[in-house]
Amino acid sequence: MRFIQSKVYPNLYLVKYPDKDYSKVQKAIQEKIKEHLETNHTTGKPLSYSGEKAIYIYEYGGKTFGFLGVAGTGYFINHEEDLGGFVTEELGMYQNYRLAEFYYEPCANDSSLYCGEINYFKEGEFLKADNLYNIISIDIYPKSKSVK
Repeated sequence: MRFIQSKVYPNLYLVKYPDKDYSKVQKAIQEKIKEHLETNHTTGKPLSYSGEKAIYIYEYGGKTFGFLGVAGTGYFINHEEDLGGFVTEELGMYQNYRLAEFYYEPCANDSSLYCGEINYFKEGEFLKADNLYNIISIDIYPKSKSVK
C-alpha cells in the first residue's frame, strides 16, 4: 500500500495498491491521519466540497475521458479541480474510489490535542464511522526565542 499526497490539496491522499484485507487499509488510514496531524500541516487550497479541518483519502484510480485525455483520481496529485467550462474534473466524480474522510477539531477537554471522526467507505458506500480522540499535541503557543 502506498499513500500519495496531493501537491495541490495537502489534505488529500491517494492510496495505490490498497490491501485486499480492508481492516489493514483502515489501520493504515489511521496511521496516515496521525502522521499528517504531526506535521505542520496546511489545508492549502480547499476541495470544492471540503471543510478546512478535514483529511480525504481516495483510492488511486478511475478513468474519465476528458478534453486533455484520460484522467482519474491521480489527476488531483498535480492539478486543481476544474469545475466549469468545456470539461469538468472534480474529485466528487470519483465517489466509488473514496476510502475515508476525517473531520477534526481541537478536543473539548484539551485544546492541545485533536479529536475527530473518520467515515470509512467501500466501493462508494458508507461502511462505518470511528472516533479518534487525543491524537496529537499541537503547539498552540509558539515557543519564544530566548534572548541572550
